[in-house]
Amino acid sequence: MFERRKRNRFVERNEILIRTTVDKYQGAGVAAHTYDLSTGGARIVTSKSYPVGTFIKIRLNLAGSDHSVNLDAEVKWLKQRPNEDIFEIGVEFERLTSQAVLALIRHLYGRNDGIPSTVS
Repeated sequence: MFERRKRNRFVERNEILIRTTVDKYQGAGVAAHTYDLSTGGARIVTSKSYPVGTFIKIRLNLAGSDHSVNLDAEVKWLKQRPNEDIFEIGVEFERLTSQAVLALIRHLYGRNDGIPSTVS
């Protein structure tokens, strides 16, 4: 099978808060968590369904640290878990700032594997 991903995925649970552009100033947002994470996107487990193409804002609390990153993302796929009101959504990060990319690289690569000398 052909692997389309350009970046390594790390299976890791990070607590997140999701908001859409519609509800960004209303309520607390939707609590969720990542199943896996890369510098380009994530698989998110959530109690709310987000249609493909929806743009969301994510506050990602990086596991094992007191750091968080604010990210914009687009929902690329959606899957409901069988017999549950739980959804998995695949998101691609959009308009990443250099600070956000650096925080993700340090978090994902800085622990065991070392920070790569080239980043795509």
